[in-house]
Amino acid sequence: MKKRLLSAAIMAALTISTATAFAAPVITGDAQTMIQSTKERGDYSDARIRLNFDFDMGEGMYAHARLMGIDQQMQGTGLNYAEAGTGSKGSEVNMEQMYIGSKIGQVDAKIGRQPVAVGQGMLADVNGIQGISVSGKAGDFNLYGFGGRSVKDDVLAASIDTKVQAVDMGAGYLKREDNKYWSVNAGGKIAENVGLTGVYMKNNTAKADGYMIKATVGEAANKGDFSYAVSFRDIENNAVDADWVTNGAFADSKGVRLEAKYKPTNNATLWVYQDITKQSSNPSYKPNQFRAELDFNF
Repeated sequence: MKKRLLSAAIMAALTISTATAFAAPVITGDAQTMIQSTKERGDYSDARIRLNFDFDMGEGMYAHARLMGIDQQMQGTGLNYAEAGTGSKGSEVNMEQMYIGSKIGQVDAKIGRQPVAVGQGMLADVNGIQGISVSGKAGDFNLYGFGGRSVKDDVLAASIDTKVQAVDMGAGYLKREDNKYWSVNAGGKIAENVGLTGVYMKNNTAKADGYMIKATVGEAANKGDFSYAVSFRDIENNAVDADWVTNGAFADSKGVRLEAKYKPTNNATLWVYQDITKQSSNPSYKPNQFRAELDFNF
């Protein structure tokens, strides 16, 4: 009888241990389809899907992975690393995020293949960078720091953000090998349903700078919502890296972007924009483009 009870206890312990160690991850994701028209490349379309796998390891420890698949219909299109993922372009499936983290109080540390985003996306907004990051709060300040490597380039990034009354303010820094970038930004509501943001960025190494100002009316947060925005940018050649910013069209450009967003459902967003710009380094060239993008979250 004792042997049977002992055997049952051991089996129960093994079952609990196995269930805890191999608990099912939380799976979320998003899908995107887009069409884009440019003077240089004509019309083309792309599709992308991403799956997130989040594991709770207990005691503040966690693991995260994101699988990304992209179908780039035309090679050499305008998708930069931030849009195509993992520092590469073309049709492929890859693991653009894969890291282990630990959160203790207000401090969150990650090690592995992870995103780096500083300067409101104008210095960096990329995935798949190997390294270590630490973020947290110190009073009213949000702090972030990263150190790692992208292919053969050493990467250091940092940001600090806070809110002064109704104004969000921040600063960012990025160092990639010999290039040193920094930025400052501010934004807030200037009227009901009207927001105004601005960011200034500079590449100290290349002695090139730029800025972007954006006004937004409305907020596309729930089903049936619309928002509209107009932005003006004047960004010198080499002020930002076209492959690391949120949208490669921002680099080496001067002009206006008109955009609108609509929420057909709570989990979907339709976004359209038109760029009316000229190249900063060659004003006679006007790389205007139109883009329509439909995003789903699940």
